[in-house]
Amino acid sequence: MTKEQLVGPWRLVSFKATVGDKVSYPLGEHPDGYIEITPTRYWVMLIDPTRKTPAAATLTDPESIWLMRSHVAYTGKYDVDPAQTPDGIKVTVHVDAASNQALTGTNRVLYSHVDGNKMSVKSSALVVGTTGVTSVVQLEYTKAE
Repeated sequence: MTKEQLVGPWRLVSFKATVGDKVSYPLGEHPDGYIEITPTRYWVMLIDPTRKTPAAATLTDPESIWLMRSHVAYTGKYDVDPAQTPDGIKVTVHVDAASNQALTGTNRVLYSHVDGNKMSVKSSALVVGTTGVTSVVQLEYTKAE
């Protein structure tokens, strides 16, 4: 497993969060979205595709709340520790912009493994921005075009 295998566009297939033996789906059971990994930057945009479309471009307060709770978006430069672990290589994303400003300036530690056109990502314990619950998240992606 190498850093070069991570580079490219990836489409989200699944996203679950685990606390102990409890599993939740922060963006629903069939989330959507992409990550784009370049040689120097990690871009994330994940959504709950069942979210209701706002009535207009100017959002109401309830629409704003729902849209904020139904997506995850952040970007930052990243480092890769090439040492292999059971969950893959360690990727540390240094978040410098995020839809949830509380993530800006933090590090997201993820473990990634690529097998052909599939990538699995597992986190260390982190606060899930859509729920506020500290969890271990597991994401599955397929290579996108």
